[in-house]
Amino acid sequence: MSALQNRFLLVSDMHYTTEETTEELKQMYPGANTSAAAGNAFGKTQKGKIDKLLGDILEEHRRSPLDAVLVLGDLSIDDADFRNLPWDYCRRFREDCMDKLPCPAYALPGNHDSYSDAHWKEVFGYGREFTVSVGDCVFLMADTFREVPAHGASGSPHNPLDPSFLRNCFAQHRGKKLFLCAHHLEQNTFLPEVREMIRENRDLVCMFRGHVHKNSITDLGDELGGQKLIDIGGYGYEGRVVNGRYDFNYFDFAWAWGYQILEIYNDCIRTYHVKVQNRYDAVNGIFDIPETAEGELYFPLHP
Repeated sequence: MSALQNRFLLVSDMHYTTEETTEELKQMYPGANTSAAAGNAFGKTQKGKIDKLLGDILEEHRRSPLDAVLVLGDLSIDDADFRNLPWDYCRRFREDCMDKLPCPAYALPGNHDSYSDAHWKEVFGYGREFTVSVGDCVFLMADTFREVPAHGASGSPHNPLDPSFLRNCFAQHRGKKLFLCAHHLEQNTFLPEVREMIRENRDLVCMFRGHVHKNSITDLGDELGGQKLIDIGGYGYEGRVVNGRYDFNYFDFAWAWGYQILEIYNDCIRTYHVKVQNRYDAVNGIFDIPETAEGELYFPLHP
């Protein structure tokens, strides 16, 4: 590989929320309705989990500087306005993590971040759907959960990609390196026009999504131009029924905490997933997980 030009970190699904249980919070705020995933996360407080993420990003930046951090949704479990929490955890995440980073950071909403476009703009300075340009790289930050507010514990429903957003982005950024990012992308919901644009656009390098809390790579096939869809993992959980009760502190290595690195070189593009070093104090045991890197992919640069 030749000289490194740009370096990015993508992360998702922190699910920042209350330490209090529903019963505890209702004593202070009768209308509140907390998530079943509230409280400690694998031996860390909710703030401790965000501090862990911040420390991991700072260490990654120390090893090799980052040009930007891209947060692909589910910053919170606010499910606005369904949960009626007394605090805005998207704002708290910005204050406790994003504002402390040594490089620019951008966040798009997930299904649990079900705030209006005006609210998102007031907190972050931009709307729910936008683009990020760094050098000749452009990240198309697509909103696929735009039906707000939420009406239940799962937050907003998934919406298909907006063809007009893609069409405008592709037209405005011809010749750039394009990366399509969303909290969730469901291939079977792509409209025919979207399929054609993705299949024919040679500037589109790959797609990144969060939501599933795991890291994996999917080849979308010839119908979509051989595009790769990369699940970037996150700092979330996977609920399991333990002793007759749904528990969000069950550990499974498949969704161990981590993030995606994207590196731009003069002659290629490289991406890989980092599972961070962490101790998980889980309902099914204590697990000390070392840092590992996996799923390395290279993309050629189109002339």
